[in-house]
Amino acid sequence: MSAGEVTVVVLNLEDGGWDRQHEDHRNLDLLPELIGHVPAVDVVLFQEGKHYGLRGQELRYRAETLLGRFGLRSFMTPSTIGQLHDLVFVRWPRFRPVTHYKAGLPDVFHDQIGWLHFQVEGLDRPLAVRSLQWPHWDGGARLDAAQKLTRFAAPGRLSLLGGDFNALWPDCRRPRQWWRPWPRRVHREFEPNWERLPPRKRTHKTLPPGLRPHGRLVSDRRAMQVLKEVGFVNAGCVAGDMTVTVNTNIDHGQGGRIDHILFSPDLAPAQVAGSYRVWISELGTRLTNHRMVSVRLNLDQVAP
Repeated sequence: MSAGEVTVVVLNLEDGGWDRQHEDHRNLDLLPELIGHVPAVDVVLFQEGKHYGLRGQELRYRAETLLGRFGLRSFMTPSTIGQLHDLVFVRWPRFRPVTHYKAGLPDVFHDQIGWLHFQVEGLDRPLAVRSLQWPHWDGGARLDAAQKLTRFAAPGRLSLLGGDFNALWPDCRRPRQWWRPWPRRVHREFEPNWERLPPRKRTHKTLPPGLRPHGRLVSDRRAMQVLKEVGFVNAGCVAGDMTVTVNTNIDHGQGGRIDHILFSPDLAPAQVAGSYRVWISELGTRLTNHRMVSVRLNLDQVAP
């Protein structure tokens, strides 16, 4: 049985669709129009489900109803640091849940929280999926979070994770090709000019005092370096697309490429060439400060 292609979307919908002008979640009603920009969505890794756990998870199920036209079903991992919960929407019944680890459940280890495992017809083992949002205010907290993900890059694992990492990936290297000089083998990420931010924000995504080269404010990439070193593959790097994923009206355009889709080494060969995209649209700019990101996978390319 063929596993076929799967389209994955990462979306940080600011405050879960909160409309500041009217002080309600009416922006959530525009979610299907935004998701509809991507053809045949199978997985949505969704962040900032503000208040989605209140009133019997009313907002979560409202979002699920809105995305029901795409055949998507929701799973929510409650946040441990506030009301911005992480959700995973998957096409049902193509993706069948096997396990879902949440904080507070018996026998759940710290590095299992948030992971779901799905059985997908045509795959010989479960697909592990994680939607996440790392703290924007502290590189040390992001580094701790990265260490809890490392075992999901182990041989034999099919792991897919994506979301708002609030951190830049280390510069990506192209495969060596004889006609391309060495200096051009590096994809240079956009390095924000952190001095343009007000003092209260400059330390959020930069190296802390004592680690800054020559005292300069530079991006704190330690957490992402951990994920790269253990073998996770960044979809944007494979595509050679360094498009910034934060809208330019945020932080004076100093946001960087901080929304990522990552694969374990065994899943990485499934990425379809030319399928990675950062979506820039008027609707997206109006609804959220992050740009939607998508990629396609051909699961038939996963080695047994």
